[in-house]
Amino acid sequence: MATDVSSFKDAYKTAIRADFPQTAELTLGEQGIVFHRVPMDLRYGTNPHQPFAAYAPVAFPLSVGSLEMLKGGKAGLSLTNLQDMSQALSILRYFAQPATVAMKHLNPCGFKVLTNPDSEVPSSLYVDARRGDERSHFGSVVGFNYPVTAGIAEEIMKTFVEGVIAPDYSEKALEILRRNEGTKKLNNGVRVAKYDSVALAAVPKFVGDSVEGYLNLRNLVDGTITLETPYLTRIRRAEDFVTDPMIPNSDAAKNGGKDYVVQAKPTPKQLQDALTAWWLNVNVRSNGIVFVRDGMALAVGTGQQERIGAVEQAIAKAKQKGHSLEGSVMSSDAFFPSRDCIDAVAAEGVKAVVWPAGSMADSQVIEAANEHNIPLIASLERCFLHI
Repeated sequence: MATDVSSFKDAYKTAIRADFPQTAELTLGEQGIVFHRVPMDLRYGTNPHQPFAAYAPVAFPLSVGSLEMLKGGKAGLSLTNLQDMSQALSILRYFAQPATVAMKHLNPCGFKVLTNPDSEVPSSLYVDARRGDERSHFGSVVGFNYPVTAGIAEEIMKTFVEGVIAPDYSEKALEILRRNEGTKKLNNGVRVAKYDSVALAAVPKFVGDSVEGYLNLRNLVDGTITLETPYLTRIRRAEDFVTDPMIPNSDAAKNGGKDYVVQAKPTPKQLQDALTAWWLNVNVRSNGIVFVRDGMALAVGTGQQERIGAVEQAIAKAKQKGHSLEGSVMSSDAFFPSRDCIDAVAAEGVKAVVWPAGSMADSQVIEAANEHNIPLIASLERCFLHI
């Protein structure tokens, strides 16, 4: 006799009891950081059978506890919901222009920032972000750094979305997002959250920002806790990139005794796309590769064990989703061990590459870029996200 497993679907909608204390304190030498358990309704952790609690630092205004749940609060957020919302905000905090991101399993699966105010409007950004990877968009969390309008809400309701997070919503937009609540229709349980954009702007992101009190806490399999200061990038603007990278020639018998210098120069548009790609790459699981054109993410390669594998994965994803990489900019979160990555993207029409530099093979990488007339743009920092 077969076993009926249909009831397990209810586990995804059911909150489980989490017996955790109301406060927690982390002591670092003489300093104590106090956390309070957030009062939100939370469903479960990473999986439906894992009890879960969230603790927010008392000293900081931006926290899970400050999120205002406008829909779906009774069902509660899971840890994966919160993590994807957090990663959405981690990306959006870099952009002053209107931007939209879709998150799936802690990685962006769609992104678009306003690059041409004369021909683009903020309400179209969500459609462009979704178009980047419509298949992965299923069940994603979408984030905005600008208010959600009725038109955007109607677009959201056309596909299955787990959650939405934005600084504000029009009344009509909320009506639309709540439209199917209590029914069996699409997006009946979409979770709608509102965040404080002023508080988000205060979160450190650039080298020189204060990180006092901010810590990344992770644990190892045996319960060991690791502490790390947050990642800060030195790249505040496109002008912070190195656009004329050079590797000294240590062997005068080779290359005619000349140093290895990148010959092609990036255009202003390429530099802007490089900035967008780099800021996205900061929030992509290593090994991470990002392709951007006109402020839109065309493909993201992530979590691969080899650099060329991440490049090949991203190229394949772009083709699978119907995107040409002609004219795009590629970002790599770490150096290239060999020239194969440059050769691979040159064959796809990629016109510029941003990378940290730092490989023993940088001279070969520069030679490959010069052969293909591709500008190499150096960040001089690695942005691994090893989670």
